[in-house]
Amino acid sequence: MDKPSIHSTNIYSPNEASNLGLEQSKRAAEHSQFGIELDILGTTPAIKDYFAPLLPWEICAIQAQATSGKTMFANFWMRQIAEQLKRQKRDEIMIYISLEESIEAQAFNEFGRVLNQRPADFARGTFTDWARAMWAKSQIDNIPVWRIADSAATPEDAPELTLSNIYRAIKELIDGRITSEKWKPAVIFLDYLQVLPIDPEIKTERYDVQRRLQVARDVDRLRRMTTFLQCPIIINLQAKQELKGNNLPLMIPGLYDGSETMSIATRFDRMLSLWLPKTSYPVGTTHSNKDGINLTVKEDQAFIKVNKQRGGLPAGLNWELRVDYQTQTFYDAFYRGDK
Repeated sequence: MDKPSIHSTNIYSPNEASNLGLEQSKRAAEHSQFGIELDILGTTPAIKDYFAPLLPWEICAIQAQATSGKTMFANFWMRQIAEQLKRQKRDEIMIYISLEESIEAQAFNEFGRVLNQRPADFARGTFTDWARAMWAKSQIDNIPVWRIADSAATPEDAPELTLSNIYRAIKELIDGRITSEKWKPAVIFLDYLQVLPIDPEIKTERYDVQRRLQVARDVDRLRRMTTFLQCPIIINLQAKQELKGNNLPLMIPGLYDGSETMSIATRFDRMLSLWLPKTSYPVGTTHSNKDGINLTVKEDQAFIKVNKQRGGLPAGLNWELRVDYQTQTFYDAFYRGDK
């Protein structure tokens, strides 16, 4: 008998398909209490109840236009997850992949958040209170996040951060080949999708075609990674600068507003969209439409919308939020408790 082709690994009999479905359902039941939660103080209805916990095989997008808070929101969510892991006594880590910010820039941002300083104070060397810095370091080090990014210390011959090389780095980390300890990832963050380097295999195409092909391929590969690594992946996604079908004056990116390709929406299990009104209108101005929506733009104002949830889960609600830029915290616009 001929050796089965590699394609036969994707062919399943009726019995095999139903068995795999039952196994996945059992895993979902086992993981339901440990899904990755999202909570924002004061939201009504509570976003924690509306946005179902992420399960290990799901991919989720945080979609926003340029300079609209994607990275800040990802870091806010990551600190929430750290609290969840601590509360549930889970000895797991988070992995944060940045293709925009160096390791040092990320560290400056964290020191600034903890010490109520501008990140630029650390980047320019104007902050020199090393005793306070060491205290802040002890707070930052308590967040179990391993970071993959370029650094000033990165050697010239270091491999490019393609998705293949990122996956190899993650495997080496969790398999104990970087430290003597093996690690279990609870979640992986990627910031952001459209700046992943072009795969050499499709560099023969025109650049705009290359990028569309690459984005679609990378989403599919990230989905497969969730299966291999058994943890959800949260992906920052750049939205187009000109949005389709938005409900003016609200300019929250919609389901098909992903930059490079609209097919992105079909590939994600969950999609969140984020919008900072001050990036679209001057602060203090008021905007309205014939449906009675009135928007007065505030400096600390944000909106988040659940654009998609697979499996018959609800989608479509949005919440008005406030942002504390110093602590990089999001909370409901009408929340009056402690932030």
